[in-house]
Amino acid sequence: MSIIKIRNAARDESSKKPRRTKCSNVIFLEGKKDAIELKLSSSTVLSHMIRNAEIWGQFTRLKKLDLNSNGLKSLPSALEALAPSLEVLFLSENNFEEIPSVIGTLRRLRMISLRGNRLTELSSLNLPSSSLLWLILTNNQISKIDSNVASLKHVRKLMLSHNKITHIPKELGCCESLELVRLANNDINIPLPKEFLTLPKLAWISLAGNPIAYCPLPKEKEILMSSVSFDESKILGKGASGTVYLGKYKGKDVAVKIFKQQSMGISCSDGNPEDEAAINAIIDHPLAISAHGVFLSDEEGSKTHEGMIMPLLENAEALGKSPSFSTVTRDAAPSESAKDMSREQVLSVVWNVVTVLEHVHSDANVVNGDVYLHNVLKCGEGVAKVSDWGASFVYDGNSELATNFEAIEVLAFGRLVQDLFDWHFNTAVPDTTEPDDFLGGTRGEPMGEGPLKELIASMLQPDQAMRPSFRVIKDKLESIDEFKGLRKS
Repeated sequence: MSIIKIRNAARDESSKKPRRTKCSNVIFLEGKKDAIELKLSSSTVLSHMIRNAEIWGQFTRLKKLDLNSNGLKSLPSALEALAPSLEVLFLSENNFEEIPSVIGTLRRLRMISLRGNRLTELSSLNLPSSSLLWLILTNNQISKIDSNVASLKHVRKLMLSHNKITHIPKELGCCESLELVRLANNDINIPLPKEFLTLPKLAWISLAGNPIAYCPLPKEKEILMSSVSFDESKILGKGASGTVYLGKYKGKDVAVKIFKQQSMGISCSDGNPEDEAAINAIIDHPLAISAHGVFLSDEEGSKTHEGMIMPLLENAEALGKSPSFSTVTRDAAPSESAKDMSREQVLSVVWNVVTVLEHVHSDANVVNGDVYLHNVLKCGEGVAKVSDWGASFVYDGNSELATNFEAIEVLAFGRLVQDLFDWHFNTAVPDTTEPDDFLGGTRGEPMGEGPLKELIASMLQPDQAMRPSFRVIKDKLESIDEFKGLRKS
């Protein structure tokens, strides 16, 4: 497979490479006609291609094109030459004020990212509605969603966090393939329409940072920043909203997460640090990985949370790999460390996760928003714990929408169980939300009859009103013989 990456063709002071000339651009591109992927971020080669429209037609096998960070305000109509093959298009961090019309001609396009542009409206007018599965519009200036979004029948993943949206039109409820929607940090101030919230496949949603989502004050776990120390040279991990360091608190080793100052926007697809800190402060369960404490900046009068401290987990590893371009919304595969799980281990994961979700919904009215095996960590002696509350939000437990929010997350939990049985037992659990050949093949041998099959079937169904609550799921699992003998962590 031929993959081309071209970054900043201007003079590189460290290597003293000269700027590409017109002649060198031509020679370079002539030799790359069979490219599958082409990366032209911050590239002068792109300028040459825009001036010479016939060049686009030579990439007859191109599937993925990255034009991020080029200051683009428009796209050439000649891009239509890529229509027979192009599937993934990145246009992030440019200056588009509307979706370019040529995108609508790309009939095989499955995924497009226009993150960090200047769009003010989401309209399907210039989108390839017959093929599009994944649309990223995070960090724009979108205040309106046009009713024509109803035509996006195949979109499964819609990223709209960090915009200026005030309400969701009921027409979004016509997008019956939608599984994951990110709406954090907008201006949504009226209840979400039932037509949208009851979509049959909707399993993951984020709403933090909107007027309709409650953000609790993390007073109980609030600590002084001066009481925490950390070593900037000892990085444990990096994420969209911050960096995690090895540190100390009250003489004990801890993980210290420092939020990025600019994490509200370009780099974060879920919510804001303030909401993540607040949610972490109210989660208190032995099988949930949450903050021991959250801290403000030491600056006088500061109300901004600088970071939080979390337990230091030795040899913690995720149970799944994050979704890929091909799986879109589903975890791609088991992680390397979780390829060979026994039946007892799998059932223990199911039990531990449902125990946490029952607690956060029944006792805290919290939607995790990101229930995936890549967010379930195997810790210590194989104990599975739920992590990552970055997409979470608090809902009003007395609202008529409360049951909808829980039913949405029940489907996400059902997907997690589905993956476990598929990956480790080659077993197809009952699922009436998808055809048998979903993702291009059957999902193993049919599951045997019994109460567990009936319970899973009740979760993986399109009618939200018929899905059980997490409390009911937990109670039914406790009554099944296989779960009675499990070591309850």
